[in-house]
Amino acid sequence: MSTNIKKMLVIAATTLVAGSAMAAEGTINFTGSITAASCNIEGGSGTNVTGNKGNQIIDVKLGKVAIDSLSGSAGGSIAGGTAINLDLNCGPSGTDLKTVSLRFDPVGGSGVDAFDNHLLKTVGDATGVGIGVYNGDGKLLNLSGNEMITGKLNKGGTDDAPVYTANLSMRAAYVKNGDKDIKAGEANGTLPFTLNYE
Repeated sequence: MSTNIKKMLVIAATTLVAGSAMAAEGTINFTGSITAASCNIEGGSGTNVTGNKGNQIIDVKLGKVAIDSLSGSAGGSIAGGTAINLDLNCGPSGTDLKTVSLRFDPVGGSGVDAFDNHLLKTVGDATGVGIGVYNGDGKLLNLSGNEMITGKLNKGGTDDAPVYTANLSMRAAYVKNGDKDIKAGEANGTLPFTLNYE
């Protein structure tokens, strides 16, 4: 077989493989926008917040909780409930906006619990437990379902120098995740978030 024919066959095969790899099954359309709004999170009662805008850390201490506290059914037995109250100061940047929300990214942190995808996976040697995040009404958020904590932006200050603020209230707790093997040990977790504005 001549060199030219071999080259042509290689090019044809490459084209077929590339064409089949590019076959589309559907389309994902992404929509959104970038806003100039910028809020600084300040710790409310019982909450410690450090860092600057865009890189803030909220430390939540769930404490040492006994295994016996998690003896109920999965998803219904919580322990170590801790209130998280966040005061947001958005300065004048909240003009024309009505709400601000915490959108969570469990996959970017310690992950979604393998036994209950509502919960944040814990890191450490404890088993049988995840971390649940609850809204202000006490409803467990589905962390894998993009549920958020939302607060109303309130206008204060003066017409010439408005100040927009919001308060976000939630609670976090250890929750039995459905794993039959509950074992004592460290049960930590990280949950990255972004602020979304509407």
